[in-house]
Amino acid sequence: MNELRIIVCEDEPEESRELRKLIADSGINVRTEIYESGEALLNAYRPDICDLIFMDIYLSGLSGVDTVRAIREIDSRVPIVFTTTSTDHALDGYRLDVMKYLEKPVTADEVLDALNLARLRRRELPGLLLFDNRRELSVPFAQILYVEQKAHDLYFHLTGGRILKARGRLDEIEASFPTSSYLRCHKSYLVNLAFVTGLDKELIVFHMQDGSNVHIRRENLKKAKDAWENWLFLMARKAGNYEE
Repeated sequence: MNELRIIVCEDEPEESRELRKLIADSGINVRTEIYESGEALLNAYRPDICDLIFMDIYLSGLSGVDTVRAIREIDSRVPIVFTTTSTDHALDGYRLDVMKYLEKPVTADEVLDALNLARLRRRELPGLLLFDNRRELSVPFAQILYVEQKAHDLYFHLTGGRILKARGRLDEIEASFPTSSYLRCHKSYLVNLAFVTGLDKELIVFHMQDGSNVHIRRENLKKAKDAWENWLFLMARKAGNYEE
């Protein structure tokens, strides 16, 4: 849970390498994904897939400002840092609730400050209180792919591949989860629709972003299909047609 998920959107290879080096040298545990265009990022983006975005403003194709404008339609919370060679878009950064506006060349101190602020914001996200090896952990709902019940234990499958185990039953915690994105699709599974990549009607499972499968109760197949399609429609409607 200490790992920060970072996205760097930068179309200049040398500047991308320099920024990634500053991030890697920060001393903070991170996982970084690289995108070279706003279009590529928007095609892959889903709410809560990362903890911080470093966004170059002057991208070829869709600009960084327009990319962030589209992201804000579906994700109002993710911290974003503009990186740029000009201060001309400072007002855009304010309107889009951008956390920082950094002029290139970006310094190590500026990157470290942004990463620390992202960590603080993540701690403030709504989450579930768990006990792992006698440690108290607050796990953001947005980082839970799905919850699986086995006998009297719950297994929380998280972004980054981590699994937390806790005593309990889904019936006891289901009401604590946001109904907008979570679905009880099986007596033993509670799934986050934001991380579903497909539905297999023959196997009766959701395919998940991490490559795993979540079982769907046969009687719930139509309900599960409708819930996922409604989620996709909502995300598409919020995003709008960013290519216009």
